[in-house]
Amino acid sequence: MLYERILTYMNQVSATIRTQPPDDFRPLLWSLKWEDIDIVEDKEDIIINTINEGSLDQWRWLLRTYGAETVRRVLGRRLATELHPESRNLAKIMFSIPHFRHARTGAH
Repeated sequence: MLYERILTYMNQVSATIRTQPPDDFRPLLWSLKWEDIDIVEDKEDIIINTINEGSLDQWRWLLRTYGAETVRRVLGRRLATELHPESRNLAKIMFSIPHFRHARTGAH
C-alpha cells in the first residue's frame, strides 16, 4: 500500500516536470520547432540564445534549470563570435569565464 502511494506520488511529480522552457522563451528560440524543444536535448541552443537575447529573468531561469557550472561549460566550448559582445562580457563576469575560444579546433 505504501509502495503504491509512493509510486503514484512519483508519477505525479514527474508529470509536472517541464521539458520545455517557459513560453516567454519562444522569441529566443525562433529557429527551433517549439513543440519539439526539450530542455535537455536543446540545452546548448537554449543557453546560447538566452545569453544573447534573453532578459535577466530568463538568465535566472537558466541558472535554476541548468546551474552555473553547466552554463559555464557550454559557454566555454563555444566560439566568442557566437555571442554578442555585450552579452559575452556580462556572461564572462557572471559565470567566471576566463576566456572564450577564438578558433575552431579541427584536424590539421
